[in-house]
Amino acid sequence: MKYIALTIGPIYKTLQNAKKPKELFASSYVFSYIMREIIKAFKDREFITPYIKNSNIFKDNDIGLFHDRFIFQSKENDIYKLKSIIADVLKNIANELNIEIEAIENYLQINYDEYELNDNANPILEITPYLDTLELFYQTTQDNSFANALRRKKGDSDNFLTEGKNIVDDLKKLCYNNYFCVVHADGDNMGKAISKKENIENVSKLLFEYCNFSHQKIKDFGGQTIFAGGDDLLFFAPVVSKKTNKTIFQLCEEIGVDFKEKFKGEATLSFGISVNYVKFPLYEALENSRELLFSKAKNDKRNNIAFKVTKHSGQSFEAVVHKGNDEVYTKFLEFVSSITNEAQDKNFLHSIHHKIDSYKKVLENIKSNKKKLENFFDNYFNEYGHNDYKPFFTTLVDFIYTSEDLDLVYSTLRFIKFVKGDKE
Repeated sequence: MKYIALTIGPIYKTLQNAKKPKELFASSYVFSYIMREIIKAFKDREFITPYIKNSNIFKDNDIGLFHDRFIFQSKENDIYKLKSIIADVLKNIANELNIEIEAIENYLQINYDEYELNDNANPILEITPYLDTLELFYQTTQDNSFANALRRKKGDSDNFLTEGKNIVDDLKKLCYNNYFCVVHADGDNMGKAISKKENIENVSKLLFEYCNFSHQKIKDFGGQTIFAGGDDLLFFAPVVSKKTNKTIFQLCEEIGVDFKEKFKGEATLSFGISVNYVKFPLYEALENSRELLFSKAKNDKRNNIAFKVTKHSGQSFEAVVHKGNDEVYTKFLEFVSSITNEAQDKNFLHSIHHKIDSYKKVLENIKSNKKKLENFFDNYFNEYGHNDYKPFFTTLVDFIYTSEDLDLVYSTLRFIKFVKGDKE
């Protein structure tokens, strides 16, 4: 059986050129648009990936739903037809953006080939290594006409990128107290989910549903999806939603639970969350989020959330939460959700933060003894008014006792204090 596979890029290099949300959206969307237009010409073929049996995928959507690769069962002369289709699509884009087609051809990395496999072979597992190799041979170009054309300015004529007209270009509108999140998410152990050939179509369908679900959740939260394709997700969001009063961690939890349930635990979702001041350079926020995901969250355990807060002053703190430890992760979510409790003022939180910092060695010695932890906080926080915070102390003690990870507790407490008003 013959298959045609194609990969497109350089996506991340293009995203790094963006300075505003709309430019970032356009830089991401253009790749999905190209893939959509190419796939549309072969939609009567049997696609291994992506899932195209839902016709809504070919409609104009809020976001690009096509990721950077496709594989389909080919027929005679399809490889020659593909070359012609690619040329037509790029020509149309050149006309829309009013640039030379050579500039697009020189910039884009579109690699494809036809592969013959035996009938029992798993096409994704067999072909993916070849596509990975093809991506390594990208030749850089000095002509940035194409990348620059994606940086839409006022007065530009309408083109296929105006689908991004609903994208908020002012980051302040996405902020909570002048801070915003850039979130990258990526599936863990996807190879296990597609290890059986008969599972492939179902996996592609589930990924399509996951992308739509995630986009709606992000929208409801008050955030904006930049890209959702396959198991990859990139979005902006406030730290705390003005619509739902939930934290960014609770949003990621809802998205992660949906993903895990769809794949019956065979695959999970890791997140990299970069929290930044509104004037923080967008390309750095993007790089931080990506670095957190691939260097911290997707370590040998995987199924993690790695987060980093960079304050206006330049100070930063970070932590990694392992979602695979249900007990610790549940306590983390319970503790961090206390942000929404208006009774906690920043002076109270500062005193706890300072006390934990001062008595780290003591707490390190008693962290596995719940009674001693309770006594510690009873003794050091016994002044008038502290009784109002008993539920908070109970949650804090449970979190320390369950996790036995003071660094995680300390960073989580700093996060709560930060959101409550300590921005310097």
